[in-house]
Amino acid sequence: MKLKLLFLIVLIAAPLHLAAQKNNLVGYRHKGVVFGATLPNGAKDLGGGLLANENYGVTRFAKGKQLMLWLEKLTARDKEGIPSWEVRDVLMFDKLKKNQEFLFSYSSGCRQNGKQNLDLIVLAEIVPKTKTYKVIRAWKANTVREKFEKISTKKIVCAVVEP
Repeated sequence: MKLKLLFLIVLIAAPLHLAAQKNNLVGYRHKGVVFGATLPNGAKDLGGGLLANENYGVTRFAKGKQLMLWLEKLTARDKEGIPSWEVRDVLMFDKLKKNQEFLFSYSSGCRQNGKQNLDLIVLAEIVPKTKTYKVIRAWKANTVREKFEKISTKKIVCAVVEP
């Protein structure tokens, strides 16, 4: 009985902890950094890209074992052109499998209904034999609502972009 109660508490507490972490990040402001740099809050920049509305971007960050996607709004540029960003929404993930990656922005090679969609974010797994990706999950970065919206993976195709 005690074990079941402990399991139930952990099952309820884990999502609440993630929600609290996400809420602590929404509204966070920072200056743009280069790939691999660490922000003052301890999050390491793993790269990102601009959306169709270039006043918004999606950036991958890691903090501890937590992997995150931040939907960010460009708020200003300083006299050297360095952007200032404000986090508008966050998706949080545990470590990805070795053959999984996020695809988004201009370099993704993903198409939705046969068309490029710069607001599309895809979690995909590479299929080396066919040089394609198996789409696992997908979101749209809605810049009007300033939220990530989960969408169907049907009719999303991603091809491996050769370097």
